[in-house]
Amino acid sequence: MPFQFRLKSLMRQREFLLRQAQGALGAALSARMKIESEIERLREVIHLESAQFEKEQRGGIGTGRYLYFKDRLGVLEHELLQAIKMLEKATTEVEMRKQTMIECDKAVKTLENIESRDRELYKLAQSREEQKKLDYAAVLIEHRKTVDKGGKL
Repeated sequence: MPFQFRLKSLMRQREFLLRQAQGALGAALSARMKIESEIERLREVIHLESAQFEKEQRGGIGTGRYLYFKDRLGVLEHELLQAIKMLEKATTEVEMRKQTMIECDKAVKTLENIESRDRELYKLAQSREEQKKLDYAAVLIEHRKTVDKGGKL
């Protein structure tokens, strides 16, 4: 009779949960990377706008243009702060997803260890059973030899 792992369905379920956790972690990492690239983009735009503002200030700037730059820089800085808050949330989400994946991985590894141990115990029981059969066959052969020689036990 071949080896059958007694917790096979549980193992499949835990492996499924692990794959789901890995996917969720990947999605969270992707979202965080998008936010990080948006932050970099905003910082670059703020830097360029500030440089343009300083350049125009050196040559003299009108009130309308001055107010435009101040408002524009204020909006960009507000967007940057919002993006940083989103990054903090995304980082928290990534850590939570990572922890979930680690827990799922531990559950799968525990079941793999149980399966390995059960497989070894099965092999040991099989070899013991085989040894019993061989011992019994050897006893029968020895008994036949003794009976065939006409001897008594």
